[in-house]
Amino acid sequence: MKNLLFILLLFAITGAYGQQTKVENNVLYKSVTLPKDDARFLALKRTAQKYISQFIDSLQKHGSDTQGYRFVVKSDFVEGDTHEHMWSEVVGYSNGFFKAIFIDSPFMLKNIKLGDKISIKETDVEDWAVNNLRTKQITGEFSEKYLNSKP
Repeated sequence: MKNLLFILLLFAITGAYGQQTKVENNVLYKSVTLPKDDARFLALKRTAQKYISQFIDSLQKHGSDTQGYRFVVKSDFVEGDTHEHMWSEVVGYSNGFFKAIFIDSPFMLKNIKLGDKISIKETDVEDWAVNNLRTKQITGEFSEKYLNSKP
């Protein structure tokens, strides 16, 4: 659980409508408001997609080492006209879909909650990160610096 909180802290940025922050289980969550056609974010998403095979290769090689690695993906969750871009921890991959556990904290969406088991289409991934817990090295995380720079 301690590692999950660490991951939540590292990956707690969500893209939601309206600037908001909240704290849950000692983790600060912040929403970042971006226009739907934000060119920089879309370019970073394309970069994440360009290198997604690197994420999948690492997942296939190290995915069973849950003490040494954490694999997370960011994707768009939608209810009606409301979108939130949030993180899920990947536990498997097959036929173009990631099996994952939702690890973020929605601001506006009501139909998803922490711990839900979900499936995410590979082409719907907006960002990804591989966290090597032993070396503290993070690979991926293409949009985090940009989103963290937003007020």
